Amino acid sequence: MKVSHIFRAFLWMRWRILVNSLERTGARDRLERFSIAIEKLGPIMALILLIPSSIGLFVLGMIAGFGLGTGAWPVAIEALRYVLLIATALTLAGPFILPSRDSGTVIRLLLLPIPRVGLYIGQTIAAIADPWIVLVIPAVVGIAIGLAVALKFLAAVLALIAGLAFLIFLTGLSALVSAAVHLLFRDRRRGDLVMFLLVFLMPIASMAPQFLVKPERRDGRRLTRAERAALPPTRAERVMTRVAPLAPSELYRQTAVSAVSTPASSVLPLAGLALFAFGVQAAGFALYRRVLDMPVSLGARRAGSFAGLWTRRIPGLSPGASAVAFTQLRTILRTPKGRASLASPLLLPLLLTVIMSQSGRNPIPGMEGYRGIGLAAIGSFVSILAMFQLAVNQFAIDKAGFTRQLLSPLSVRDLLWGKAAGNAMAVALPAIASTAVAALMFPGGRLGYWAAVILAAIATFALISPAAAALSALFPKTADLNSIGKSSNPHQAAGLLCMLCFLISAAPSVLLAMLAATILHRPDLVPAFVALWCVVAVLISYFLFVPVARLVDSRRESIAQHC
Repeated sequence: MKVSHIFRAFLWMRWRILVNSLERTGARDRLERFSIAIEKLGPIMALILLIPSSIGLFVLGMIAGFGLGTGAWPVAIEALRYVLLIATALTLAGPFILPSRDSGTVIRLLLLPIPRVGLYIGQTIAAIADPWIVLVIPAVVGIAIGLAVALKFLAAVLALIAGLAFLIFLTGLSALVSAAVHLLFRDRRRGDLVMFLLVFLMPIASMAPQFLVKPERRDGRRLTRAERAALPPTRAERVMTRVAPLAPSELYRQTAVSAVSTPASSVLPLAGLALFAFGVQAAGFALYRRVLDMPVSLGARRAGSFAGLWTRRIPGLSPGASAVAFTQLRTILRTPKGRASLASPLLLPLLLTVIMSQSGRNPIPGMEGYRGIGLAAIGSFVSILAMFQLAVNQFAIDKAGFTRQLLSPLSVRDLLWGKAAGNAMAVALPAIASTAVAALMFPGGRLGYWAAVILAAIATFALISPAAAALSALFPKTADLNSIGKSSNPHQAAGLLCMLCFLISAAPSVLLAMLAATILHRPDLVPAFVALWCVVAVLISYFLFVPVARLVDSRRESIAQHC
């Protein structure tokens, strides 16, 4: 079979999958077809929205190339320098953010007469669809055209070759990381361990720029700009100065810059870039072959030491609702996606503490004397927002368990109340821990403010719970909580509407606190206002669950199709 025929078959297969998912079938209602259409057309719409950015980067690349050829406008090439560096970092993190290529399903293609090299090339070419790689193409092409306009034709050719090598490097890096992620998560225990490490290492890595910045204060006094400039470089700055020139994006820039004045001097960085591209492609192909050869291992689980906890009854709930609540909590605690939602808010106080130690500022303006309260508020609200990425798909994540719940003598209201209670317990774990960490790091402040933070979090959770249940019924999506990528995310429309509901739910508590403390100048009224709103929010939530229960009951068959 010819290579051209293979790639034409791949393109036709992807097109038919998209069309088949949008075609009308008797088993789906209009709302479900609309939900599927949004899910499938979302990436296409995102690529369309990238057109203005692509045009802008193309123009910037032409300006940078022309500036290199004429010795003018050095700002343009410096701006593209950071764009390419950011694109490299996003490509490295891309399989965790937007894993559009599933190597597990490619194993079925091994039954066809397709060589593994062809499968890998198709996997690599698919990486070009990633937004950060799409935006690199017009930039590097623009630089080559700009050099040609400046009559630097040899430099334009060298820059074009370097740009092609850089794109090959990016696609190879994406394929390499994707294959590594699939290998790590083939085994459940190993995947859980990797996910646990990622949850802790990624926020720590985000704090790295804070250690590259020189301190703003010394001996309790704020340093001037001249005093900060006179400070010796930190150890991290010295390491970055030595390592940065070896980055592939820097090698591409060095090739383009050196090709203008002395083309012979651009051979060395171009060779280094080509070596990087060949190395990541070779490593990516080796890991990809391993993905195709390695069987899936789920890893058996042992019985936990909290077996007796799951059979208890929660006060105020029926036995059925209590069982649903503990099942929801257990699902969150036993899956990588759920653990990420629990652990991420715990690291936020640590990150903000480092930032405040460096800058001496409070994360919430107007509360400079209440650092601990500000950290507690941010940690509590982030805990709610992180958990509701699961709550807006709370029915479909149960998979076959949702069908069993419908067959059991369990009412829809018990199901909704149980789901809400399980989500509440999952939110309470990181929220209480974040508040405790904030209180230990920055004690003090009005006791009423601390109580107001807790009451505001309760009110926000109470209002968003029925909205999350309704979104779960309207936009169900098959999800795999053992994954950390796109397959574990909720429906795009549900996630966007959840963010809007979160802002609407949190706004009254914030506005009431500002009314009491800023406008009325009565900070002692803040806890009273927020407590009154918390009672009102709980009552509103109670009555909102009545129409939501009817909605879930009417859409039970559509939800079951996604389980």
